[in-house]
Amino acid sequence: MALLSILGILVVYAIAGGLIIVAAQVLKGYLKWITMGMGVALIMVGTFMVAGKDFSFSINMNNPSNQTEAVEAFMFGIAYAIGALGCLFPLFLVVATQALAAPSLWLGASYIGAYFIGISGMMIGIILLSTFAKNWLMKYLRKILPHMESLTGCLLILAGAYVIYYQFALI
Repeated sequence: MALLSILGILVVYAIAGGLIIVAAQVLKGYLKWITMGMGVALIMVGTFMVAGKDFSFSINMNNPSNQTEAVEAFMFGIAYAIGALGCLFPLFLVVATQALAAPSLWLGASYIGAYFIGISGMMIGIILLSTFAKNWLMKYLRKILPHMESLTGCLLILAGAYVIYYQFALI
């Protein structure tokens, strides 16, 4: 199941990396402004989250089977990657920019690969922690869970502000 989740992460990062590479080539002159627009979008989503607006979806799994569990694991990987990409977009953008500026395709791909391995490692760590320390973890998660959406919103606002600041510094 963890491998299916990692495959979901790989799919999202491959698509995101490919889109960034294509967009960078087509929109080179406008990339700073587009990136600042994405920073504004992060700030807006973060503000909505801090205000209590809900950005979620659910999957109805009435009769779980091996096939539905596999799909759920793959979808978890996709959702994890999208969430991580939303929170870590400035870091991913730096990695993607370095990959574009790399002297060879293989070196650039290794930057993206290293990022993917790091994100996957964090996900595996979370899965292992939740599996082996479920009772202990749930005890503490219940205390902070009501505040997670606001905390995530604040982090998105900070990430958006950083992206905008970084792009203005480049101008």
